[in-house]
This record gives sequence, C-alpha cells and structure tokens, in this order.
Amino acid sequence: MKNSIFIIGILILCASCSTSKMTTASWKSDGFDNQTIDKILVYANTDDQKLQKEFEDQTAQILIKEGIFTYKMHDIFPDIVYKEVRTQEEIAAFVEDCKEKQISKILFATKKSQTVDTVMSKSLHNYMNGLHTLSLERYNDDEPEYDTKQVTTYVIEAAVYDINEPSQNAPIATTSVTATDPKSLDKIKDQLLKSIKQLFNK
Repeated sequence: MKNSIFIIGILILCASCSTSKMTTASWKSDGFDNQTIDKILVYANTDDQKLQKEFEDQTAQILIKEGIFTYKMHDIFPDIVYKEVRTQEEIAAFVEDCKEKQISKILFATKKSQTVDTVMSKSLHNYMNGLHTLSLERYNDDEPEYDTKQVTTYVIEAAVYDINEPSQNAPIATTSVTATDPKSLDKIKDQLLKSIKQLFNK
C-alpha cells in the first residue's frame, strides 16, 4: 500500500512539474460582427518604443489581411508619448485629432495587470509531506514546512473602441491573454496577436 501511494505521488509530481500556462478570453458587443470596419488606429500603450512599433506593425499586417486599412500610432501620432496617467483634456484632444483624420475605431493594447503570488512549489518534498492525508493513521506532528516559490501572472488586453459612439468610454470588443509564468514575454505577444486575428475574422 505504501509503495502504491509513493508511486501515485511521483506520477502527480511528474505531471505537474511546470506552472506555466496561458489562457485567452474574448468578448464582442451585439452587432460587432455586422459592423463595417474599413479603417482603424492601432495603439500599443507601452513605454517600450521598440515593442510599441513592433506590435503595431504586426497587428497592422494582420488587420490589412482582413481588409482593414490600418493606422499605426507611432506613425500618425509620433509626438504622443507614453504616460501612466492622462488628463481628461488630453484624452479629449486625442479623440478630436482622430476625428479630424476620419478615424473612428481604435484598438488599444495594454498590460492590465501583473501580479506576483507566493505558492507551494511542486517539489518532491511537498508531495511527500502531503501524502500523510492518504493514511488511515492519525498524525499528531506539527504542520510540515512546505517549499514555496513566486509565480508571476500577466493579463494583457486589446480593446476596440468606437469614438463616435455616445458611450465611447466602453469598448465594443475585447480580447485578453492571461499568462502565468510564461516561458517568454514574446509568447504572450504572439498569443495576443492570434486572438486579435480571431476577433476580426468574420
């Protein structure tokens, strides 16, 4: 019996050796798929100018293939630099500048959150100490000390806004990627690009 329990513990350990995972979620407002979107502005909201240009260029390539003429923020508004907080006056001025250029749809890409949690690591020590719950014997020893590690979770989102809508503060479509301990940040970007393609693929 003890050997069986030991083998079960090893199998669980081997199957769970990595905490890296990635999920996506998308939402569309009613009628989004029926809208005619012939042009759009892509804005990667980041202080990393290289990443901004790269992401906007790659997103533009995807949307052009969907028949959508695409403006890129770093091309059409090069003087607007990243700021953590913008005033309502700055936002209103940006909206007016877009309207003057006959731009009504904007796709914003931004990092919504980044959290770090301390969790029990999937170590042999932890699994072996957790096996006593499978025994019929009663244990009186103190709670064992477990190995811990830090897990980082990123949530990256792309949101489409129609600035001609009365409720322009609400998106008309969103897609997001939640990544826990990703193997590389490029994988998050690549997954978000795939999600954007699916969002506009009618």
